[in-house]
Amino acid sequence: MSLRVGVDVGGTFTDVTAFDEDRRELVAVRKYLSDASQPAAVMESITAELASDFGADAVSLVLHGSTAALNTLLEGKGVRVGLLTTRGFRDVYEIGRQWRGEHVFDIFAPAPKMLLTRDRIFEIRERVGARGEIIEPLVAEDVRLAVSKLAACGIEAVAVCFLFAYANPAHEKAAAEIIRTVAPDLYLSLSHEVNPEWREYERTASTIANAYIGPPVSRYLRTLEATSLRRFPRSRALMMKSDGGAASATMLARTPIATVMSGPVAGVIGGRYLGDVKSIDNLITFDTGGTSCDMAVLPGRPLFKSEVKVAGHPLRAHTVDIETIGAGGGSIAGVHLGHVLKVGPQSAGADPGPACYGRGGREPTLTDALVLLGHLNPAALLDGAMPIVAPKAREALSTRVAEPLGMTEIEAAWGILRVLVTNVMVAMRTITVERGYDPREFTLVPFGGMGPTIAGMVAAELGIGRILIPRDPGTFSAHGMLVTDVQQERSLTRITPVDGATAPEIEAIFADLENAALDDLMRENFPRERLLSRRHAGMRYRGQSYEVAVSVAHLRAPQDLTDLVKRFHDAHQRRYGHMAEIEAVEIVNFHVTAVGIIPKPQLKTFAEPAEMPQQTSSANRQAHFSATDAVDVPVLRRSALSPGARLKGPAVIEEKTSTIVLYPGQSAEIDRYLNIEIELPS
Repeated sequence: MSLRVGVDVGGTFTDVTAFDEDRRELVAVRKYLSDASQPAAVMESITAELASDFGADAVSLVLHGSTAALNTLLEGKGVRVGLLTTRGFRDVYEIGRQWRGEHVFDIFAPAPKMLLTRDRIFEIRERVGARGEIIEPLVAEDVRLAVSKLAACGIEAVAVCFLFAYANPAHEKAAAEIIRTVAPDLYLSLSHEVNPEWREYERTASTIANAYIGPPVSRYLRTLEATSLRRFPRSRALMMKSDGGAASATMLARTPIATVMSGPVAGVIGGRYLGDVKSIDNLITFDTGGTSCDMAVLPGRPLFKSEVKVAGHPLRAHTVDIETIGAGGGSIAGVHLGHVLKVGPQSAGADPGPACYGRGGREPTLTDALVLLGHLNPAALLDGAMPIVAPKAREALSTRVAEPLGMTEIEAAWGILRVLVTNVMVAMRTITVERGYDPREFTLVPFGGMGPTIAGMVAAELGIGRILIPRDPGTFSAHGMLVTDVQQERSLTRITPVDGATAPEIEAIFADLENAALDDLMRENFPRERLLSRRHAGMRYRGQSYEVAVSVAHLRAPQDLTDLVKRFHDAHQRRYGHMAEIEAVEIVNFHVTAVGIIPKPQLKTFAEPAEMPQQTSSANRQAHFSATDAVDVPVLRRSALSPGARLKGPAVIEEKTSTIVLYPGQSAEIDRYLNIEIELPS
C-alpha cells in the first residue's frame, strides 16, 4: 500500500482524502470540524487516525492546503514589522495608488490598509538605476543603525525594498547580510525574492505583507512538515501554493506569501485533471462550502493573475485566477433597511453554525433554508454523523425573515436560495461574459459540501447545458491536491520592445530564468528527466499601464516572434474587447515556472453491470422547487448507483460529503468513473 493524502483546511470543515496508488482507488474520505485557534491540533488528530488505520509506512506523500497565510492577514494576527527603503521613498507605502475603484465618489473612502506605522520605516542611502547600474553605493552604517532601532522597539521581521532591486539585487543582499549580523533572530523579507517585478508600491506592499505573515506562517509550515514526518517517516510533505503547484516548507520559508490563496486552488487543479480524463476542455469550477464560494473559468489551462487584494491590502503574487464571494451553506440571511433580503457574506461558520445544527445558532442560513425546502435531509447529514434539528431551522427563518417580510416560511426559504444563487450568478458572469467567454460553451464542475446542491439552479440561470459532479465532491479539493506538481517560479521586469529585439535575445532571457528555476527544483531532489518549464510574458501596447499574460514557446526564428505578437493581440481582444495591431508591442515581465512532475494517480474505472438494477429510492420526501407547492421526490443513495444508470429530475441524491439536487427537467447519468453527468434542457 502506498498512500497519497490530501488535507484541505477550510473555514468550516477540514477535508481529508487518501488515495491508494497500488489499488488506484480512494481508501479514506473524511471530514473534520476546523478549529482556527488550533490548526496544528486538528492535523495531529488527522495524522494519528491515518497512522492507526493504515500504518506509519503506508503514506508516501502528504499535500496540504491551508488558509493559514490568508487568515493571518484577514485577522490581523501578523508580527510587528519594520521597513528599510531607499532614501527619498519613505512614503511610497503610505501614498499607495490613487485608484479608488468602487469608492470613486466616496469622500470618506478608506485608504489602503497599512501593516506598519511610519515610525518603523527607515531610509537608507543607496541608489540603483532602472537598468541595474549602481548610482550611489549602499551605506552600511545606515542599515546597522536602522536595524538596531527597529530591534529595540520589538519588531520580529524586517522588509527590505530598495528602488529597482528587481534589476540588480546587490544592495538588498548586502543589507540582508548586515541585518543577519546585527539581529540574527529577525525574519527577513527581501523584495527581489518576494516580487522581482516593477511597480514600486505593489512590490513594497507585498514585501511588507510577506514579512508580516512570515514568522507565524513559517512556524506553521514547519510544524506541519514535522508532524507529517513524525507520523509517516517515509513520506514527503508539501504545501499547496497560490499558483496551483506545491512546494516544501524549506522552499516556502522565505516567501510564505506564495501560499496566501492555497486553500481554493486545489479544487481548480482537480477540476482540470478531471476535465482531462473526460476530454472536456472548457470548464467552470464551482467550489461552495460552508463559508465561501470560489469560482474559476478554465478555457483549457487555468488562467492566472498577478495581483490580489486581501483585507484592503494589495499583494503581487502569481495565482490561479479565482473569484471568491461570501456565499455558502453558513451564509446568514437577514432583512435589512427597506425590507431587503440579503444573504451573506457573513457566515455562521462551524461554531455555532446554522440554526439546524442545534448548537445555539439563531440566525437563518442557506443550510436552514434548504432543510425547509426538502433539498437537504431534515434528520441528519454526513451519513448521520451530524444530526439536523429541522424545527430550529423553521424557527430561525420564521422569526428573522418570514415574519418581517410578511411571507410564509417556504417563501422565505425559497427567497434565500434565489438571492444567494443570484449573487453567485453575478460573480460568475464577471469571469465569463465580461471577459469574452460564453458560459453556454462550458461544463460546470461543482464541488464542496454545498456546490452540488445548488449547481442545478446556478447552471440553469447561466444557460450552462452540462454539469459534471465528481466522486466525493465534499472533499474534492483535498483530492485535487493529489494531482498537483511541485512548482518554482522566477520572473524579471525588463521593458523590451518586440520590434527592437531578436528571437535569440528574448530566448536568452527566458533561458536564464529557466535554468535558475530548474536548479531550485533539482536541489529538492527532483531528477532532471522529471522537470519541465512553462513560460509566459507580460505584454502591452507601448504606453499602456498594465500587461496581458501571454504564453511563450521557444523563440528561435523571426516567425516565432511574429506568432507571439499575434497571440498577444488575440489575448488583448479577448480581455478588453479590442486590439490595436498597428501599435508597437512591448514585453514588460518575463515569467518562468519550473515544474517537478509528480506521477498522477490513475482513476479506477467501473464496468456497467450486465443487467442494470432498477433504481429504487431509499425514501421519498416532499421538496419545493418554487415558492409554492411541494412535490414528492425520490431520495437515492449515490453509493447504490451503478455506471450507466440514468435518472430524471426531480430527485435528490445523498452521499456522505454532499447532497445533489436534480431539478425538474434535468437528467443524469453515471459514468465509468462514478462521476454524475447532468444534462439541462436547452
